[in-house]
Order: sequence, then structure tokens, then C-alpha cells
Amino acid sequence: MTVESSSSPKNLGVLYGLICGGVSIVFTVILYLSGAKTFVSPLAWCGMVLPIVVCVMGGLAIRKQRGGYLEYSEALKATFLILVLGSLIATAFQYILFNYIDVSFREALAQVTAEQVEKMMHKFGATDTQIDEAVQKTLSKNNYTIGNLLLGFVFSCIGSFIIALIVSAIIKRKRPPFENTFIINQ
Repeated sequence: MTVESSSSPKNLGVLYGLICGGVSIVFTVILYLSGAKTFVSPLAWCGMVLPIVVCVMGGLAIRKQRGGYLEYSEALKATFLILVLGSLIATAFQYILFNYIDVSFREALAQVTAEQVEKMMHKFGATDTQIDEAVQKTLSKNNYTIGNLLLGFVFSCIGSFIIALIVSAIIKRKRPPFENTFIINQ
């Protein structure tokens, strides 16, 4: 009996969920060390691909563990677990980072975001009063409170379910119905 065969799909789902969370933390730290402008740049959106890659890898590992076959429902449970656990870990890390480790970085993010809001509103022809109100609102709002992060986590779970549906449809492989029947030689 090998270690791989003794672990359940749920255990592999948790393992890959932890890996997903770790990858998200590393990516967040890289963005953090690159500065506030990079943290809110289009590069930051590339980080959305990393959990999907880990999810696919985890799903394929579970399918391999189960002899090359994985029912859709089992694939969905595993991939959703991976994505939700990774998202929960990433959310907890962001809360700690922006509320305890470096509050000034959170303020720098608000400043960069306010500048982007101002530029965008100028492009759309907003009045100076509307722009000033939007900038002040952006600067005064803390997006990293426990409530805002939990709300973001809930929306992340909804998105994760949709992604898990798609990934599961791709990685599933049904066992042929008569695979274990014997062929009788005549």
C-alpha cells in the first residue's frame, strides 16, 4: 500500500487547497514587494489564473489516484474544496497584511486607487465635484476590514463554484460500464 493510495480524494483536496493558498500568498507578497502601483495593475489580475492551475493539478492528481477515473460529482467536490480553501487562506493573509503588518501600504493602495478613479472619471467627462467626491470616498474607505474581506470571500466562493463546475467538466472521466466483465473465449 502506497501513501498515495491510502489518501482520500478529500485529503488530496485539502492538500491542494493549502498549496493554492500558499501560491496565493507568495503572489500577494511579490505584488506587495513590487509596490502599490503594481498591486493594483493589470499584472495583479494574472494572479487569478494561479488558483485555477492548482485546481486543475489537484483534480488530475485525484483522478490519477482513483485509477484514471473521476466522476463529475467527485471532481466538483474536490475542485471546489481546493478553490475555497485557497481563497480562505489568501483572504486571511490579506487581512493580516493590511491591518497588522503594514497599514501604511493599505493607505498607499487607497491613494493609487484614487488616482486611477480620478483619471477614469476625467475620461468619462465627470464634473470636478463628482471627481472630488469619488476621490474622497476612495481615500476614506477601508477595503480591508473583516466585513469587506468576508464579503469578497463570499463572492469569491460563488466565482470558485463556477470555475469548479468548468474544471470538473474538463477533468472528469467516467469508468466504462463493462470494464470489469470477463471475456469468455470460445
